[in-house]
Amino acid sequence: MYRISVEKKYIVKKGDKKVVVELCRSQDGRLFVVPMYITKHVYVAPDGSEKEWEYDVKDAEEVDYMSLPQNIRDALSRAGI
Repeated sequence: MYRISVEKKYIVKKGDKKVVVELCRSQDGRLFVVPMYITKHVYVAPDGSEKEWEYDVKDAEEVDYMSLPQNIRDALSRAGI
């Protein structure tokens, strides 16, 4: 399992879509681009009650897709975004 640190969070606008993108770096220096479409999750707790969890995007920078660096756009394109 990799231990990573989040370097940057973006809310990327491409057309009418918005995707949360995290740039994560592993201990050996590898950069991982992590796209997330769903930021709100509902799950059932062990006691049977429904709980909600939402990914925190308040510190994310909102950017246009074309303003991202080329290597990040390449990774997102390979992921189908």
